[in-house]
Amino acid sequence: MKPVILFLITQSIWIPIIIGLVRFKTIKEELQPFFWTLVAGLFTEVSSFIIISNKAYASNAIPSNIFVVVEWILLSYQFHIWGFLKKRKRLFYLLLTIPTLIWVIENLVFGKITAFSPYFRILYSFLLTLMSITEINFKITHDNKNLFRNPRFIICIGFILFFVYQLLYEWSYQVSLVEEPSKFTSIIISLFTYMDAATNIIFGIAFLVIPRHKEYKLE
Repeated sequence: MKPVILFLITQSIWIPIIIGLVRFKTIKEELQPFFWTLVAGLFTEVSSFIIISNKAYASNAIPSNIFVVVEWILLSYQFHIWGFLKKRKRLFYLLLTIPTLIWVIENLVFGKITAFSPYFRILYSFLLTLMSITEINFKITHDNKNLFRNPRFIICIGFILFFVYQLLYEWSYQVSLVEEPSKFTSIIISLFTYMDAATNIIFGIAFLVIPRHKEYKLE
């Protein structure tokens, strides 16, 4: 698929960003780390398109690698705001630091920032999937009324869909580097952009369902 078409699909990220800007006073600090993750994603998509379109066979690995560590830090803090390890801050900061150190070692110490190094991507996708499942389980057991009108529940559904698919994508991409891609791995790689667009729509819905006339509060 042509880079221009892929870029246009990725611009679906404007959906949650625009809705988030309209509802910015409502989301307040409870969802701001997530919102700024989307903004960082937009800048990454634009810079990646500029790099790829201005030079044949250019790689967007550097902005992509920078984005994934920013995404990890912001989304980890988002879960912390929601209550993840809030009473065990040392454990939370340890959990936050270990993958970040792996990113530093993989991308800076070993100089892999110009390539799509898999280890950090697989680890942070796995951890954010677990955090999302934990948050959904909490919502089901403690507040199971109108779950599909609960922004946190909807966002975590989007996270699970995206990061589980990202795990499959990373596996498929690494396999394709060492052997001829199979039809299955090729399909997974080619559909990643569409999965990204689908989750952007889910995130937009999450911002839409935030109550308008009362402050969105955490438990």
